[in-house]
Amino acid sequence: MDTDNTLHLLIIDESSNDAEMITNILRNAGLAVRTKRVEDDEDLEGALEEQTWDLIITADKLTFIDAYQALDIVRKTEKDIPLIVMANGADNINAGQALKAGACDLVKKDEDPDHLQCIVEREVSALRARRKLRVTNKSLRESEKRCRSLLDSSRDAITYVHEGMHIYANPVYMELFGYDSQDDVDGMPIMDMVSPQDQDNFKQFLRNYSKDDSQAQSEIEVQALRTDNKSFKATMEFTPASIDGEACTQIIIRTASDKELQRQLSILSRQDLLTGIFNRQYFMEVLDTAISKAATESIRSAMLYISIDNFGNIKETVGLSSSDMVISDIAKLLDSQVDDPDIIARFSDHCFTVLLKECSNDGAQNYAEKLCKVVDDHISDVAGKSVITTCSIGISVIGESAGSAQEVISRADLACNIAHDEGGNTVHLHNPIADEAAGKERVSAWVETINDALHEDSFFLIFQPIVSLHGDTKENYEVLLRLSNEDGNDVLPEEFFPAAQQANLVAEIDRWVISHAVERLAAERAQSKHTNFFIKLSASSLGDPTLLPWISELISNHRISGESLIFEITESEAVIHLSEAKAFISGVKQLHCQVVLDHFGSGLNSIKNLKHLDVNYLKIDGALITEITENEDSQESVKSIIQTAHAMGKLTIAEFVQDANSLALLWQFGVNYIQGYFLQEPSTKLNYDFSSDDEEE
Repeated sequence: MDTDNTLHLLIIDESSNDAEMITNILRNAGLAVRTKRVEDDEDLEGALEEQTWDLIITADKLTFIDAYQALDIVRKTEKDIPLIVMANGADNINAGQALKAGACDLVKKDEDPDHLQCIVEREVSALRARRKLRVTNKSLRESEKRCRSLLDSSRDAITYVHEGMHIYANPVYMELFGYDSQDDVDGMPIMDMVSPQDQDNFKQFLRNYSKDDSQAQSEIEVQALRTDNKSFKATMEFTPASIDGEACTQIIIRTASDKELQRQLSILSRQDLLTGIFNRQYFMEVLDTAISKAATESIRSAMLYISIDNFGNIKETVGLSSSDMVISDIAKLLDSQVDDPDIIARFSDHCFTVLLKECSNDGAQNYAEKLCKVVDDHISDVAGKSVITTCSIGISVIGESAGSAQEVISRADLACNIAHDEGGNTVHLHNPIADEAAGKERVSAWVETINDALHEDSFFLIFQPIVSLHGDTKENYEVLLRLSNEDGNDVLPEEFFPAAQQANLVAEIDRWVISHAVERLAAERAQSKHTNFFIKLSASSLGDPTLLPWISELISNHRISGESLIFEITESEAVIHLSEAKAFISGVKQLHCQVVLDHFGSGLNSIKNLKHLDVNYLKIDGALITEITENEDSQESVKSIIQTAHAMGKLTIAEFVQDANSLALLWQFGVNYIQGYFLQEPSTKLNYDFSSDDEEE
């Protein structure tokens, strides 16, 4: 059970002493417990309506209610709350009766307290697993809807067949074969799409494929047949799949002209554009293969997780564009040390991963130490500055019991964090027992630090101007969060947010930012300044029904206009939590606040998503902006986004603007606002001179 989460416990008992005894037993086990006691059916019904409970513990027989009545009341609410009966004596309800009535277990009051602790941990763990499953099932349904949308918009001809019959075909597939609608192909045999001269060969292929033989061929070249009886050469690629929960086969049709394009796309799909080394997606594929070989052929491998130490400070010092140059330099440096069959990939912003195939523990340790020294000895010259850094490396051994790819990565990441906490520039080999304990301690320490920051105001805000290229002199600033540590150094959110997410503190951090930003905004507005604040909002806050009333009260109490607050939601989170995002956008606009869709252009169907998200601004994904002077595809994407936004009556913001050449292109493309180090680094002061940025002639 996750001890960072509070256990909301409802106790049905007439004795406050007994309720306190139960609470103390659970707290002594290290559980964070919030308890409420009720004595009768009316109080129980009120408590169940009042909030969500994780667990109910009831005495077996009381003056106004007994265990059976309590179980009946809980059942009628149709809420998933485990209930444990605590028996007072041998003559009352027994375990069999309690379980048949719907209780999860029965505990004797005079039994060992460890028994109650174990039952509570088991039931709450099971409850959280069920809640997680419900969320997963909802996400799966939403994912299936998105997949269907992606299939419909795909450039590839794709169909799904079950027992040889079409059950779905996308528009490209129907156009390729000459059909007008989905109804025309539903239930039609796939055999009808193959010319008669190839049908015998195709039948044999299908028989072999249906045997579920891992060595069976998964693609075949045939003469495909259109509705007008014209044939064309096609390659059919077969893959097991499911649609609407039903097992079936996905078939992708590729024509001869597609093959060379597919080869080029395959190369690009494996490559990280900034560094030229492999990307995260390809690394995950290779890692999966290594895990399979470890399980089936006992071939041991090792994964290295490499994180650049103090990269946040490097980015703050030299800016985003120059920090990308540092990343590119280090990627080339590390790549020069990695030989086939081993591979290196850029895994995230400033982290790399290496897969060492057929490698021992000692071999991986020595290899990682060599990489540490290479990085330590390197100097990057960027923007007229010399940048030196070190790295921390975590090692996860891949053996027969490695588990999933995500588990291997999590172990390597945890080992890397331990290496970083030891001062960096070092290597740590994952130790299953010691590291798990250290990881929990690390998260607990961060959670304590975050809680202290929330209550003692060791968080602070910094601001970066968002400037109009077309004469708007409003003082727009994006609000950014920082944490001051014991040494007086600034800590970026990326370092403490993972712990905050585990402890469900992100929404509380959002509220801290909003309340302090509104307080600062009110002070600026009182000086007759036209200041507006752009405030980032996490996914955790989107589904909070109490957030909008709280924001409304905050605006009213500080007597500011809602128009001065602009909330930023990332495109990816808005799409994943589409219903919550739509409800928030609708509600916040009633307060006259505005909304930005952040990192716009990073999704597969960004323009299509706008039909569902009525936002005021689009903040173009920074990855497109940083490459805009050198990458024609980025230029076309940015121009397309700006044109579409303006046609829809939305304003555009370009973030991460680092130089005059980027600025010139963006002005030429018609972007409305820009933000980045070229204008000003984030600062605690609101001192940018907006009056000097009139529209260029």
